[in-house]
Amino acid sequence: EVVYVGGEFSSAGGQARSNIAALDAVTGLATTWAPQANGSVRALVASGGIVYAGGQFLSIGGQARSRLAALDATTGLATAWAPGSDGTVRALAVSGGMVWAGGFFSSIGGQVRGNLAALDVTTGLALLGNPNATGQVATLVVSGGTLFVGGAFTSVGGMPRSNLAALDVATAL
Repeated sequence: EVVYVGGEFSSAGGQARSNIAALDAVTGLATTWAPQANGSVRALVASGGIVYAGGQFLSIGGQARSRLAALDATTGLATAWAPGSDGTVRALAVSGGMVWAGGFFSSIGGQVRGNLAALDVTTGLALLGNPNATGQVATLVVSGGTLFVGGAFTSVGGMPRSNLAALDVATAL
């Protein structure tokens, strides 16, 4: 078992690692997995052999990726998935065929999205309309059919919500 870590660092688990690493869950030592991000990594979520990473980087896993990437969990190389974001991605969650991204951005996956978006796991395109959080999204958790959103916002999807909201993962409402 491994623990994926991100942040702002130049070494982890006794090895040179740039802002992202995989550590052995027992020993704490770095594994050979080393995607090397050129900026901070603020969010990580692993699902089905892929590690999704979000942050402030413009390059990771050997490829140009604008603040959001999918990395092969074995090799650390970036996959073809490249939705791109014009601002920092601070939170990620996976649900079915979607990757939810939160942070502080106005465009992601080729569409206008205010700080919160559902992205297709295959194409990277933004789905389900614009849930539009009116401030930064800092955390995302999926439980059943509900996406819980936390951050510093006053509304989500046009509804008044003070820093915490729940959305239907199928509709983003």
